Order: sequence, then C-alpha cells, then structure tokens
Amino acid sequence: MNLQVYRTDSSSYQDSHFLAKEQKILESIPGVSYVKSLSQTQKEIPFVLITNTHTQIEHIPKTILDRTKLLVHPNSGYDNIGDEFVKKCSFPIVKGNPIRANAVAEYMLSCVFKEIAQVPNHLHWSSTRVWKRPLLRDQKVLIIGNGHIGQLLKNSLRPLVSQLTVYDPFTKELGVENEFSHELFSKVNILLIAADLNDTSYHMVEKVALNELAKKNIIINPARGGIIKEEDLFDYLQQNSNSKCYLDVFEEEPFKAGFQAKLSNLNKTSHIAGVFDRLNQDIISFEYLIIKDFLEKLASDNSQTFYQDYSDCILNHEPTTIV
Repeated sequence: MNLQVYRTDSSSYQDSHFLAKEQKILESIPGVSYVKSLSQTQKEIPFVLITNTHTQIEHIPKTILDRTKLLVHPNSGYDNIGDEFVKKCSFPIVKGNPIRANAVAEYMLSCVFKEIAQVPNHLHWSSTRVWKRPLLRDQKVLIIGNGHIGQLLKNSLRPLVSQLTVYDPFTKELGVENEFSHELFSKVNILLIAADLNDTSYHMVEKVALNELAKKNIIINPARGGIIKEEDLFDYLQQNSNSKCYLDVFEEEPFKAGFQAKLSNLNKTSHIAGVFDRLNQDIISFEYLIIKDFLEKLASDNSQTFYQDYSDCILNHEPTTIV
C-alpha cells in the first residue's frame, strides 16, 4: 500500500528546515509520499495525517478523513481531539507520549530539587558548616497521572520520599488510586501534575484540594492549565507564602506581560517543559517509526498487532479493521 503524509499544522519551533527534513526522512519509507498542501494530494492514495495541539480536527475535510488510515499526533496533550471523534474513528490515533516524557519529568524534578536542595556557593569557608534544608526523605508526594511522565516521576522519587501516592482513574495498575477524593491532597508537601486534560481532570485542583495540602508545599504543573483552577490557585498563593508553585501551562496561553507578577511564590515558564535540543529530531524519528511499522504490519496482514505494540500510545484502544 502507498500512503501520502499530510501535516495539518506546525508549531512555532518547527520552521521550514524542520519540514524539509521531515519530508526527506518520511519519504525514505517505501511507499510514502509527503504532501505540503491538500491541493497536491492524489485522490487514489490514502492518508496519514500528522496533527498537533493547534489542529482543529473538525476543520479537516470529511473527504480527507474518509481516506485516512492513520493519525499521528506527536504531542502528549490531545485535548483538541474530542471524545466523539475518537469513539467514531475507524483508524488508529497515535499520540506522542514518549517523545517529551523525559524532558517534562526532568523539568519537574529540577523544580523539586531547586526548592528542596539548591546547592549553595560558598565564596569563603563556612566555619559553621550549617545547611538548613529539608530532606525528600520527609516529604509526602502526590502524583496526578500514571502515564509515561507519571511513571518516570514515581520510579525516581519513590526510593527518596516518605510517602508517594499516584492517582489515575484510567489505570488498573496495582497501587495506583482510581477514586478521586480530596483526602488524596491531605498533608501533601509536593504536588506533581502529569495528567491529560479531560472531564475527570478539569479544575481538579481547586480551593478545597489546595487547602488540604501541607502548610509548606511545592505545586508543579507542566501538564495542562485547565487542571488547576487558576483563580483559586492565585488566591491560595497570595495567602500562603510557604507555598511555591511552578506553572509551565495556563488556562489562557500565551499569558500577558506582567501576568501575576506580584506573586513572588509563583514561577512561570512559557510551555517549555517538554522542549529540548533534540526535540524536532525525536519528533521525526517517532513519526518514522510509527508510519514504517504501520505499513509493514499492513503488508504482512498483521494490522491488529499494531494496536497491541503501541497500546500505551493509541487513543482509540479498541481494535478496528484496517483496510
């Protein structure tokens, strides 16, 4: 089978050089052509769509979707891909969770260690040799989300902290909490958000949950802005100087200049937690792997194993017949 790849949108960090490299590498797969606009498409050849967080799925022409065999979404967040579309979709939707997982986990761990154990620089020998710092050993941690990022955080922190709880309503893993309760937040020192934005997570962290946290705490959210109710968070930070919050995502992006600048215990970054020097290269490598393997499984009449091999990345888990 031949396939034509069409990218619906590109991000601000993906320039013409990225697109040219993407085309060159994907067209090295036998049977794959790369089209830059819908006017270049060939009617008889089915599609692979590459989307991102800017893609408005509802604006993709039905004539294109009807001929699509695979959708690759090389992003972790997919709240722009509606539940109804996923349920009705007859082709696999592969999200790029693994691409940014290490980068986001490292961002979160960096924030934790900056607050817990920022190493001082002594210009002169300290005769007192005093270092007043807490230890991770005495911290209670709550991780919201048990996906690629959540598991990296869990495996990194579990040997170091006093108590670690993971909440995820969608996982069946032993030891992960499935039922939401505000008691999950009780006396938590470090709150790490590594979840997708959906009906179960929207404004999950609000006034009641925040007030359950330990008096001295760290809140870190590089996931999606809507998981935290920002109005409640900013009120909470204003009233609790012993709380430190790191936000990489916001309910409205981009935030305006001077946004919440008076909150000295709020650290803001511009949705960069998942950005690193090899990001574009890793995105293309992920796309290449998925598309190549998909074609090979189709050729060997073994398409259903594609769902099994990428079950942790596929949105529509129920196997469908790929023809």
